[in-house]
Amino acid sequence: MLTKVSRTFALNIAFLRGDLYRSVLYAYLFCRIADTIEDTVFTNFQDQKRLLNAYKSFFDSNKIDDGAIAEWIADFRQAPKIAEAGKYDIELIYNTPKVVLCYRNLPETYQGAIRECIVEMSDGMLEVLGRKFAVKQRLYFSKTVEDLNRYCYYVAGTVGILLTRLFLASSNAIRQSIEQNLKAHSVSFGLGLQMTNIIKDCWGDYKRGWCYIPQEMMTKNGFGPEDLFHPQNRENAQKTMNALILRAAHHLDDALAYSLAIPRRLFRIRIFCLLPLFLAIATLTEAKDNPGILKGKSVKISRGKVRQIIKKTMFLSVSNLALKNYYARFRVSLGDMKV
Repeated sequence: MLTKVSRTFALNIAFLRGDLYRSVLYAYLFCRIADTIEDTVFTNFQDQKRLLNAYKSFFDSNKIDDGAIAEWIADFRQAPKIAEAGKYDIELIYNTPKVVLCYRNLPETYQGAIRECIVEMSDGMLEVLGRKFAVKQRLYFSKTVEDLNRYCYYVAGTVGILLTRLFLASSNAIRQSIEQNLKAHSVSFGLGLQMTNIIKDCWGDYKRGWCYIPQEMMTKNGFGPEDLFHPQNRENAQKTMNALILRAAHHLDDALAYSLAIPRRLFRIRIFCLLPLFLAIATLTEAKDNPGILKGKSVKISRGKVRQIIKKTMFLSVSNLALKNYYARFRVSLGDMKV
């Protein structure tokens, strides 16, 4: 199932082992289910709200009711939709009982961390969806950078907190000083990855009626959200995108600090953290000053470059100096480096 919904994450998670592998896998699938409900365009917002609330309620206690899940899936299937998510994401929703069955075999420490993450993430999604439908506009946009940060926290910062808890539960090799370092950077790690996704997928989101790029950043360059993709506005829009790219890069600087704090002996966890970091910073270098991003083209790095990054990351994974130097090769073109 995982390879169908995300080949990249399937590659990444393969480096983990045991309960950590299983807990990260099931957590990812649960988060993906919540994301699918958020991304689906329902005819009636109340259906979307009800489905997401019901999904959240499964994790409000330490027992998930099988009958309630079956009713929820039937409700999702019957709810009228304008546009559905991808077919494999829909298939994942229909297979929720299988994910729950596997999840129940995890130690309670892992289950509890996953439950808290899904509840907080779902609450955040409901908050943002509620704001979108309250304004009743075709295009919903973040007004401020704080709005963007808040959204990114709910959908990705919470995951950074979750993964840190799972890493700590899986190993006693992480000392208290290291634990504090990880916790200090965990949210920023998530924000960096999410902002990178927002940048590379901005056109697809825009078509769905969402613009996560803050209005206040556009206003500084003399335009509003409705004109983000207007051909006559390319120069100012690119300035705005570049400013957001730099903001995302600052968060990825924190992600590097997080990854380097992980003890070398936990090289599998290191690689698991480093791969998405390097893929994200490579994506940002592709996005900077890229006119295609404002012409409806998604920014992607080539498969060859992905393979190269994977090989290089594995080879350098235990050397902090080598990893810093490799990161700097991407980061230098974005300017104003924190580390």
